[in-house]
Amino acid sequence: MSIVIEKVNLLESKKDRKRFINLAWTLYKNDPSWVPHLKMEIEKLFNKNHPFYATADVAFWIATKDGKDVGRIMAIVNHNFIKFHDEQTGHYGFFEAHDDPTTFKALFNIAEEWLKSQGMNKMQGPFNPSTNYECGNLVLGHGERPVMMMPYNPEFYQTHIEGLGFEKAKDLVAYHLDSKFEMPEIIQKISARAESKNNITYRTISKKNWMKEVDLMYEIYNDAWEHNWGFIPMTKDEFYGTAGDLKMVADERLILFALVDGKEVGFIVALPDLNQVFQQIPSGKLLPTGIFKFLNAKKYMTGVRVLTMGVKQEYRKYGLASILYQRCHQNILKYPKYETIEMSWILEDNLNMNKPLLRMNAKPYRKYRIFEKGI
Repeated sequence: MSIVIEKVNLLESKKDRKRFINLAWTLYKNDPSWVPHLKMEIEKLFNKNHPFYATADVAFWIATKDGKDVGRIMAIVNHNFIKFHDEQTGHYGFFEAHDDPTTFKALFNIAEEWLKSQGMNKMQGPFNPSTNYECGNLVLGHGERPVMMMPYNPEFYQTHIEGLGFEKAKDLVAYHLDSKFEMPEIIQKISARAESKNNITYRTISKKNWMKEVDLMYEIYNDAWEHNWGFIPMTKDEFYGTAGDLKMVADERLILFALVDGKEVGFIVALPDLNQVFQQIPSGKLLPTGIFKFLNAKKYMTGVRVLTMGVKQEYRKYGLASILYQRCHQNILKYPKYETIEMSWILEDNLNMNKPLLRMNAKPYRKYRIFEKGI
């Protein structure tokens, strides 16, 4: 039988939402490198009340063959992106499909036609559903378990997507480090010099004052990332929603602010790798037994992901990036259970972020690609 493409309404229909989400479990059931998400967390993203949808229009499709679901795709018109970048670029995300170029073509064609009908002239992705969440197609580093909030896909995705005329827009790099590495002397000197020249201090966050801390991070975030490729300003509701989700897994000792003259101007966020726990919950459900794995999360987590780091633009020349890297590493070393560190994701051409990592002899071991195509 031929491929049938069915438009579904995840934001209104629980049945459609369940089909769309469960497809990943079907496609990856025999892939030992895939780590299931918690289904309850994915369902939050497809709830019509999620703040993302206040500034975006979306559409969803599922591909079926012989009565079985074999693929899915989401098309996205992100009005914040369009306004900020002044370009009519639409996005795709949450794409999954079995190894069949016909399925890829059918799903991408219908998403492309919908984006064109919305006035878009370019298609980029994958974004799940924007650069502020999971994004990128894995093109280097298959065969290993991804860390938390980083995507995973089979190698054939790249072949089939490029076969449809998509080209590289940008690559995102993930670096690996053994937590016991020795910070290079040059970074220690840069940090010491910066601290001696300026009134620079640092502190860890406080979960007791979480909302005040989030206020500070939000202020820094939209200033620090403004000129980064693909940046999309987050609304306050969206940022606070994401921060609320992270509070549950955050280790406050690994989230630090850098202060100049007593004012918070930069921060770094490192999180325990919760994927090491999710791997123990193959169903993606906390009940009836997954909750016990989750409650014993500390038993399984031996890795850390440095999720993000940013410094306000006017303080970029203070050497704060090096200080934050060094101070965060010092805190990680205080807890021997953390054995590995991933720094991700880093834009391939962001020299201010890549140079210090290469000086640390960090290994660029995974690469994620954003594809694009004129439509």
